[in-house]
Amino acid sequence: MSKSQYVGDRLYGAKDQYLGPDQSLYSENQVFELRYQDDGNLVIYRKEGKKDFPIWASQTWRTDPYQARMQPDGNFVIYTAPDNKPIWASQTWGNANSVLIMQNDGNLVIYNAKNQPIWASNTYQPDYANAKKAVEYK
Repeated sequence: MSKSQYVGDRLYGAKDQYLGPDQSLYSENQVFELRYQDDGNLVIYRKEGKKDFPIWASQTWRTDPYQARMQPDGNFVIYTAPDNKPIWASQTWGNANSVLIMQNDGNLVIYNAKNQPIWASNTYQPDYANAKKAVEYK
């Protein structure tokens, strides 16, 4: 499996993992999705049945998407194609062996090697923190 085809709830900086356009991370409970869209925007969605509700976005739409990369230095960066230009970053460099996690509570968090949070999307959704799977609505 190549780095760009990673599926799960996290990206490891030490492994230099990334999402390519139209790829996603899902919280373990499958309620929250971090989707790198083909318009260049990185968006967190709360999933309710067949509906997706955006709760956070990088505001990087209308760009030529390339990678949303968790770098070995601890910085999470969105790059455009074809020039590999950074257009958004978590500003968390200097934290080797960090990990980005799409959590069950809707918060996207970067933890350093000491398991301390160093960046968050601040999208905590208390009503969903203990959900076992995506909520189905009819």
